[in-house]
Amino acid sequence: MSEKTKRSRSIYTVNEKTTEVTPQTPIIKQIKQEATSPSQERKVKDYTPEWRKIPSVGSFGDFDRGVDNAKLVYPEPIPGNVYYSNSNTDFLKPGMAVATPHGTMSLRLRNDIKVDMSLDCSIRVTNKRNNVVIALNPHGCTSAFLHPHGRIYQNGSKVEMLVFDSVSGNNKMAKMWYKGVSFKSDFSALVYLVDAAGTRSTTDSFRDLSPDFSLSVFYDESRHGPIYVQETVSTLQKATYWMTQTGVEHWKIKDMIITQDGDVVNIYRKNNKYQLKTGNCPSAMLSTPFIHCTASAEHMFVRRGDRRMHFDGCNFIVRNAGHSAGFDEANNLKIF
Repeated sequence: MSEKTKRSRSIYTVNEKTTEVTPQTPIIKQIKQEATSPSQERKVKDYTPEWRKIPSVGSFGDFDRGVDNAKLVYPEPIPGNVYYSNSNTDFLKPGMAVATPHGTMSLRLRNDIKVDMSLDCSIRVTNKRNNVVIALNPHGCTSAFLHPHGRIYQNGSKVEMLVFDSVSGNNKMAKMWYKGVSFKSDFSALVYLVDAAGTRSTTDSFRDLSPDFSLSVFYDESRHGPIYVQETVSTLQKATYWMTQTGVEHWKIKDMIITQDGDVVNIYRKNNKYQLKTGNCPSAMLSTPFIHCTASAEHMFVRRGDRRMHFDGCNFIVRNAGHSAGFDEANNLKIF
């Protein structure tokens, strides 16, 4: 057989440009592929559990697996349908929210707790029964924490605090900044600094935390004023409310989630990176990427990085870089 005949009977073709050999698809295989119809395709059994097929109201739902679809509680508009008030918000029933003449939003909760919000998601929580106020600016980099035990002002990497000593009247002050932790008391003329080298005396000044600086934290860098009233009204009209099977109430306004479970109110912002907590007792909490502080009837605690401050009503202790110092119950300097 000649070489030309062999090439004509070959099942391969030669690409003239690259001389690369590529196989052709057999004709019988092509016919089988064309003859395959959708009805002849293999059916795969669906093993998805039935509770997975039940629609959810979102990531903030608190429903048990297997709950009947008819028992699910879906989000609905905020109760009350009163979206604007040109007076104070004391007339509001718990669960109602309004737009104020200041261009902000106000949500009234049980136990005399009020949550004020701006269009830029700054927050100010007021607990009248326990004299607790917590505020957070729109960017989350500045916060205010006012409590019967003391006050905390945080701005970026700097944290300043004042604690009230109701026993001796000798209030204590502290400041966390780039040098370390400075602290002093009303009855002490010296200022002490705890840094990587230990504890030593220094010179420093402290901010006056006696005024209500939570309002400036709430309003600064946030849109507010009469020109934003209409926008706040439309924001509240888009807000939603729902209650879980366990009785936990939820309000969703922009990217803020407010919950009230019994006497405890939690406020979450930006996927729980920022959390504010208060309730029908002096306990309160503020947690952000910049600061974590808690307070109750017995103590006050602040943490930023590896720096700490703790006050239990008698002893005042600060900690930094593995060193601790403070004042004991007799108001004497103590190095731990």
